[in-house]
Amino acid sequence: MCFPQDKLSSGVRLFILADERLNLMERPRSAKLEFGMSERFPFVWRTFAVIALAILGPFLWCFGSAMCTDRGFAFRDAAHFYYPLFEWTNRQWASGQIPLWNPQENCGLPVLADGTSSVFYPGKLVFALPLSYAWNFKLYTTLHVLLAAAAAYVLARRWNASPCAAGLAAVSYAFGGNVLFQYCNVVYLVGAAWLPLALAAADRTLVARSWRGALLLGAVLALMVLGGDPQMAYHAGLLATVYGGLLWHSERRVRRSIEPRVASGAGTASVPRVSPRPRSRRTHNRFVLLSLAAITAGILSAIQVLPSSEWSRQSGRAAYRSPRSIYEIPAYLARSRPENDRNSIVQGMFGAPEPGMHHEHIYHFSVGPWRLAELAWPNCSGQMFPVHRRWANAVSAEGRVWTPSLYLGLVPLLLGLSVWRLRGGPPAVRWLSWASLLATLAGLGGYGAGWLLQEFRCSVLGARADDMMIGWPVGGLYWLLVVFLPGYAYFRYPAKLFVIAALGLSQLAAIALDRLGRNEPTTLRRWTLGFVVVSTAAYLAGWLLEPAWSEWARHVRPDVIYGPFDAAGSLTGLRASLLHGALLGALFWGLLGEAGRRSPRWLAPALLLLTAADVSISNGWMVLTAPHTDWTEPSSIAECIAKRESREEGGQPFRVFRGSRRHWHPPQWPRRSSPERHRDSFRWDRQTLYPKYHLENGLAVVEAYGSSSSYDYLAVLGAARRYGWRRPDSVAEPSPAVLNALGVKYLIFPDDAGYSHAERLPRAACQSPVPNAALWHNPAAYPRAWIVHQVVTVPPLLHASPDQVARRTRQVFFPGDAPYDLRSTAVVESDVKRPLDSSPMPLETAAEERCQVVLNEPQRVEIDAELQQPGLLVVSDLFYPGWNAEVSTDGEPATSVQVFRTNRIMRGVALPSGQHRITFVYRPPLFYAGAALSVLGWIALGLVLIRRWFRSTLSRVL
Repeated sequence: MCFPQDKLSSGVRLFILADERLNLMERPRSAKLEFGMSERFPFVWRTFAVIALAILGPFLWCFGSAMCTDRGFAFRDAAHFYYPLFEWTNRQWASGQIPLWNPQENCGLPVLADGTSSVFYPGKLVFALPLSYAWNFKLYTTLHVLLAAAAAYVLARRWNASPCAAGLAAVSYAFGGNVLFQYCNVVYLVGAAWLPLALAAADRTLVARSWRGALLLGAVLALMVLGGDPQMAYHAGLLATVYGGLLWHSERRVRRSIEPRVASGAGTASVPRVSPRPRSRRTHNRFVLLSLAAITAGILSAIQVLPSSEWSRQSGRAAYRSPRSIYEIPAYLARSRPENDRNSIVQGMFGAPEPGMHHEHIYHFSVGPWRLAELAWPNCSGQMFPVHRRWANAVSAEGRVWTPSLYLGLVPLLLGLSVWRLRGGPPAVRWLSWASLLATLAGLGGYGAGWLLQEFRCSVLGARADDMMIGWPVGGLYWLLVVFLPGYAYFRYPAKLFVIAALGLSQLAAIALDRLGRNEPTTLRRWTLGFVVVSTAAYLAGWLLEPAWSEWARHVRPDVIYGPFDAAGSLTGLRASLLHGALLGALFWGLLGEAGRRSPRWLAPALLLLTAADVSISNGWMVLTAPHTDWTEPSSIAECIAKRESREEGGQPFRVFRGSRRHWHPPQWPRRSSPERHRDSFRWDRQTLYPKYHLENGLAVVEAYGSSSSYDYLAVLGAARRYGWRRPDSVAEPSPAVLNALGVKYLIFPDDAGYSHAERLPRAACQSPVPNAALWHNPAAYPRAWIVHQVVTVPPLLHASPDQVARRTRQVFFPGDAPYDLRSTAVVESDVKRPLDSSPMPLETAAEERCQVVLNEPQRVEIDAELQQPGLLVVSDLFYPGWNAEVSTDGEPATSVQVFRTNRIMRGVALPSGQHRITFVYRPPLFYAGAALSVLGWIALGLVLIRRWFRSTLSRVL
């Protein structure tokens, strides 16, 4: 529809001119594919064949050993965390149960509360394929890598990138180190895969002011949350908000520049022949659209968000002694604090994070600034596996490594930096530039102003390392996010933000590649030549450093898993990295010159294929696999436990304790390296049931590692270690009194750990002994449920600080610094003053009582109990909202009874004398409320999409 210029008001002309200047409306697709060449059918097929080759080539190079053989991913969380966890949830679905409660970890925990379970993520339908679980797990992981590539391609095409340019963005993003290595942490791979589509939806929402785009953005954010990465959804929302601010600022600037022209009547001849959008409608307000997207995301993911929010308030992530953010100050001030309390707002905001608390874990996996060199020179810090060649570990400030390589390709890096703009240019370019810059600064994590100040004081002024003026993370961008963004203190690991930086640079590279056909890349060639010179000089200097390098390498400590430092191999790797950069830079410089101008048609495909080969060779080593036989190999320790339990009568449930992982590994690993060490580590973890291999063996472990845990439970284990014992390697282990109360019947410790409170089973009891691991049997373990007749009642703790929780825990388990006899007396936290008329019972009468678990399912537990006089049934399962109890006495109909918090973390039910059947059932109300919201939300979204499709189809037919 066209509007005559004399019919347009000055205000409408103003907005049309602004949209033309800013390119804010829907941007038409270019009729050109590559550097000014017309679209021809054979050329289209050749172009997409090159793109397919560029994506499938690195994919097969990196994942071919897994997808074309019976090998599986055998490194970090991919092997020992997600593989057994997802297998357990699949078994629950196969048995006809919704995985809501896991009784095999930490005396029980709500599955949905831990986002890593991703139970209701639609992508989990892959596991319904008629293939083995091992193949479905590999498909689930690798398909998200391909989704990341496809999504990055779609985002680039959204901004009118040519097919080859979009392919460059897809390859550099999906197969760059920051995304590729997330095969080890598949929930973060899910977030990275959906991130480009979130930005595409945000662009449609904010540029076209489309409410359908807002719904799409909300759906993508919900998929991130359901997939297990709520932090990436949070980041995507922040990026959309920043983009909205940039668009508003650009509109305002352009409006000011053209208002004089419209007022004087000048410039109206160039008014575009388009239909103006009704910008004045409130539904097209960008803030309203972003709010609609946030509400949509909350509704669609409510089935995950509501249980997680309930758990997070009780988890260790919510515990703090001093406030970590401005939003925790009111609750901190409302606490009752002792007079000698050294905690303060200043300490929490500007001091060093307290060791052992979540505040310290927030800044783990911060990326040291010296590692930014890995963006240009692949693996220049040294490979960390399978042989220890990572010389960067010798840097005193080096922390834990999230991904071994940050490399995303030299060509995309140089192209992206060539169009990188913080001011001027299209809003999308500035958005990507700001996103890549801020994400990089935030990814540095704790390496901020506080760290720089501390390094200066220690190295120049001679201050002690523990003499801190301000905390080491203070002043960094990630610290600012933690302090000033609501709820951000519950997240952790700054290195995850480098995924956003990689996406921004890869999209800028696509924009720069298309500009090569229009502009002479003089500046880019100059910078490329400078890079080649620096790389060549550094490579030559590497040959002169060999004597000094060998001397320095003597002080590099061995890795506890990958063995002694390979000094010669690390230096060779560093030289190879510098030579790689020099040769690749020289080739790129040549293609940008006369060679590229002589064959412009093949420049973009050549750079695309060059990048595909570059990232394949540079990053493919990070994907480690092992034969499927390693997964089918049974755990000798689990078999030994099962064999011993089969000889015992009763079949009552029990638990296992595995000693702390600190300083515990086979002693030969630090002394001798092996190219198969990742397999050795993987198999040893399986044998010793770390950290989640107990799930596949049906064993319950009292200290299982996960993304979050109940803080009350952590406080109990903390008190147990405070009053516990120490191994020969000085690692503290829990007190036997607490382990007995938690029903620990078997214990796994290092060979040299002398545990005098249990019977060590001979090594011959296990079919094949495990290196540096011993199994112990504890006959003093409490049963899963027991009866007490003496009850001590204390008021419940409400909004308690960690110190108050620790004090109450010691009062319950170690009053007077001595273990409490919980077999005869229970401590109930309740407002009911006398939940039970307690009185001592004669021993001969107590011997006639009976208590036995007759049904032990994840969400239902039935116990038969016979009492001679009123008592309290104590069950050593985690006390948590949603667990209801019913009691049937002497065959009468069951009635609901109150479940009391007992012994800090256990459940208790008051019973009269007689014979009873007590049934515990898990019915979490927030899950059902969230499920109702999510089901209705997805149905409504589906109806909107169907209506949209029907109307578009009908309009084409008519």
